[in-house]
Amino acid sequence: MAFSSEKEVYNFFISYAKKKGFGVTKKSVKKVDDGQLKYYSLTCSKFGKSRSNAKRSFNPKPSSKTGCKAKINVMVNDEGSFIISRANLEHNHGLSPSKSQFFRCNKAMDSHVKKRLEVNDEAGISLSKNFQSLVVEAGGYENLPFTERDCRNYIAKARKLRLGAGDAEALCDYFFRMQQRNPSFFYIIDMDEEGRLRNVFWADPRSIVAYESFGDVISFDTTYLTNRYNMPFAPFVGVNQHGQTMLLGCGLLSNEDIKTYIWLFSSWLNCMSGHYPKAIITDQCKAIKAAVAEVFPHSRHRFCLWHIMRKIPKKLGGLAKYKEVKKILKSAVYESVKVYEFEQTWGKMIKDFNLERNEWLNSLYDVRSYWVPAYIKNTFWAGMSTTQRSESVNAFFDGYVGAQTSLKQFVEQYDNALKSKIENENKADFASYNSSIPMITRFFFEKQFQEAYTNENFKMFQEEIQDMMYCNLDFDSVDGSISKFRVKDYFRGKDGRFKQQVVYDVCFNEVECDIKCSCCMFEFKGILCRHVVKVLIEKNVKEVPHRYILDRWRKDIKRRHTFIKSCCDDFDSSEKKLRYTKLCSKFYKVAVVGVESKENYEFLLNCIDDALDRIMKRPNSKGIDLNHVSMEPRMETNEGHQEISTIPARLLSPLKARAKGRPPSKRKQSTIEKIVEKKKRSKKKVNPNYNGVINDFDLNLDLSQRGEVQHFNCYGGFKETLV
Repeated sequence: MAFSSEKEVYNFFISYAKKKGFGVTKKSVKKVDDGQLKYYSLTCSKFGKSRSNAKRSFNPKPSSKTGCKAKINVMVNDEGSFIISRANLEHNHGLSPSKSQFFRCNKAMDSHVKKRLEVNDEAGISLSKNFQSLVVEAGGYENLPFTERDCRNYIAKARKLRLGAGDAEALCDYFFRMQQRNPSFFYIIDMDEEGRLRNVFWADPRSIVAYESFGDVISFDTTYLTNRYNMPFAPFVGVNQHGQTMLLGCGLLSNEDIKTYIWLFSSWLNCMSGHYPKAIITDQCKAIKAAVAEVFPHSRHRFCLWHIMRKIPKKLGGLAKYKEVKKILKSAVYESVKVYEFEQTWGKMIKDFNLERNEWLNSLYDVRSYWVPAYIKNTFWAGMSTTQRSESVNAFFDGYVGAQTSLKQFVEQYDNALKSKIENENKADFASYNSSIPMITRFFFEKQFQEAYTNENFKMFQEEIQDMMYCNLDFDSVDGSISKFRVKDYFRGKDGRFKQQVVYDVCFNEVECDIKCSCCMFEFKGILCRHVVKVLIEKNVKEVPHRYILDRWRKDIKRRHTFIKSCCDDFDSSEKKLRYTKLCSKFYKVAVVGVESKENYEFLLNCIDDALDRIMKRPNSKGIDLNHVSMEPRMETNEGHQEISTIPARLLSPLKARAKGRPPSKRKQSTIEKIVEKKKRSKKKVNPNYNGVINDFDLNLDLSQRGEVQHFNCYGGFKETLV
């Protein structure tokens, strides 16, 4: 094949690579003496081999090089034509066309985008909002030829909504449109007897299917103030194969009592086809605890450890020996490997400091099996011990959801969060699929985990290998095929330094190659601990059984939810948005030329007017008018709850929610709410003589010492006459 320019060759090969799913880079450039290009190669981005010195490093960087030989050789003849002299199109790795936009060669920013970013920046719009506005306009991340890092943007200001109907009606209409786009979209709206919106739950199809793979552990938290109705945001959150947060549905609640939580959990369980989660993490709330026991009787329930431990200063700060009690209490919770160790330390603390009548400590001890790590470490929690996953979802809305946010605006912010989570998952999939973390040892079982696990989980396993050097192994006893070892390790403090030595028991069955450690890290997190690795090396185990490589952490499994596109994407208008973006880019180039002279300006205006007249005279230029079809509501009443799945004739907006079950001080406020509250407090600081009446009067001040009189216009209200 022959081309007229280097750019033409490059665009041709880039187009081919994007469709096939690989990146392109330029190699082997040769020029003649006069500097003219004579020969070069366009290769796959995985061409060559990694030259990392990571074998001696404990912090290796991922490498995408696989030694791929795919390339084309381009020669330039005497006439200046660019000719492909040789082509090798065979790759030694998998291809991913759906993720081609992440390759560096496919990233580009035109002048229109750059100009728009500059204008928005001058207008005071944050850079993160700039990027998200481009994503919304383009119809999705996959339609943008650049990423967040390329333009240093992240998210857009929430779309301005034109709500013709009431807040609740607009919300219901939004849900109905989502269900029209994808019938699997699930939502339930709970109303009271007056037809007023009370509670809302919804889940998109992608989240519903993702629950099949990652529904074993769920985090649930409601400590977030959401909108003008003070309705708590209640997300159901899971963890994917990369350790990232996944939204698995959420609700907006008008109350926080047992009845409301039972309704929400039942709605979520119905959405997930009745499949219970194996474990669920929540806040220490009596209403939530009772609702979980009612709706999820077979799920292992635990309280957020962080929420409990942060109460120590408030609950025990008045004790005479508070610092000593706090130190022993934390030691009992965090350093107890076995249950009896916790019992002994706790009992000794209560006795030594005469805390038998402390109600808070007694209440914690009664529910110790819900929060103490020694009691719950035998259950798989995907490495979670707190509800920080739910709080990280809440943090996404911080700064965008305030006291005046409508329900419809809030739901659209949820859509933005969902799109962002999907994009982050795609990026992580791309990174794990196209690059691997080099090994730091020559043990074959490390190779097993490198090939099977995602990069993030393999890093955690490598951390255990690194910390293995601080462990000392002692043989304990043998009983038939079962060998017992004692591994001495060091407990680390907050500063990372070794605090004290801890002994763990490891049992190894040579016949079944079954191994178990008393730290229960594999049962808790799904990653083999350093103590187990120490024994595997001692017993010369070259390959670990596949049961120790969990499917939920693997990168080579195609999960069903990745094939489902989020229904929040505007399928009908995505192509139109792409055409609009391209036209705007062309028009901007025309405008740059047109403003150079008056002749150019008038000529282009005439051309545009002429083109517009010709388009409007075409028979299909005005489009098709669609008649609006209204639907009557279909309601089902169940113990005072009315649940709807179509647009009601009249749905009233909710009343302001009243928090129950927990103190209002636990509520988190967004950045916007904090600023507004601060301004309100500053306005209340007025003159003590202010009588509440604003008057406009003149003040004559006699400055006798200076021999002059000045006239002032004063605004305010005073009880006393100024002399």
